[in-house]
Amino acid sequence: MSNSLKSVSRALFRWYLSQFPLRDGKAYFYEKFHPGLRPSERLLTVTLDQGFKMKLDLEDAEQRKVYFFGHYHERYEAALVARLLDPGEVFWDIGANVGYFSLVAAARLQEAGQVVAFEPGAAALARLTENVSLNPFKNIRIFNLAVADADGEATLYRAEGIADSSASLFAAAAGAAGGETCATVALDGFLNQEKLAPPDFIKLDVEGAELAALQGAAGILADSRPLLLVEMEEKNLVAAGASKAAIQTFLQDYGYRAAHLRKGRWHLIDDVNLTRGRNIFWFNPALPKHREKAGRVLNLS
Repeated sequence: MSNSLKSVSRALFRWYLSQFPLRDGKAYFYEKFHPGLRPSERLLTVTLDQGFKMKLDLEDAEQRKVYFFGHYHERYEAALVARLLDPGEVFWDIGANVGYFSLVAAARLQEAGQVVAFEPGAAALARLTENVSLNPFKNIRIFNLAVADADGEATLYRAEGIADSSASLFAAAAGAAGGETCATVALDGFLNQEKLAPPDFIKLDVEGAELAALQGAAGILADSRPLLLVEMEEKNLVAAGASKAAIQTFLQDYGYRAAHLRKGRWHLIDDVNLTRGRNIFWFNPALPKHREKAGRVLNLS
């Protein structure tokens, strides 16, 4: 295939993947055709679906998908963040990786609000920092920290050579032998130490350490009552000695209720063990503000 034909074919393939994300067989077509249509460059800067720029590493399987599809695979979760954030609010992206959710939030808030991004991995931090710099947003603060239940140090297990989105504080969850030392913080103390504005919305994706991170934010949950989008991958939680049920019990004590994704829509669910979805939206129905926001994306009646 000539370079010009390959370029045209790649453009058409990317258009198809971005415009028809729900067609049957999409994953099959992607796996079959993307190797032959992949650009020769490893690093490419592109403008994504929500209007911001990212430099993507095509050696990384997750970033490669973002390049071809024009958005992150968790597009419904990204849409939830954009739909529920209001001007002037504060979004915490815990486990920011290369910055997609941070940039979604910043694009929504513009300068009327703040984004706080936590990323412990050195490779991911470098890509996150560069991606933020590619855009005009001035309201993103980045911290090279892992969020847990206590301040200290830990080993972050990750694959070599990429900004590993599966990097974890637990070797069994990461499935990787390599590691680097990172600093850990509990959010309650960190909020006061850095004199940060309390969050209105927290996205939490820390590959098994979600329960520990929530336990370290007990004061924030009690006082600030943020909305939560929590990854709850059972195999990662088990590797950390936790479970989906333990997170549900913990959050229910603070009045939270869960909603999950099914066929592209959010639905209330009473038992998180009954869903295959790994990302759960949590809100407190006793709070008028939470009820109004949750009502934007799901039926509360």
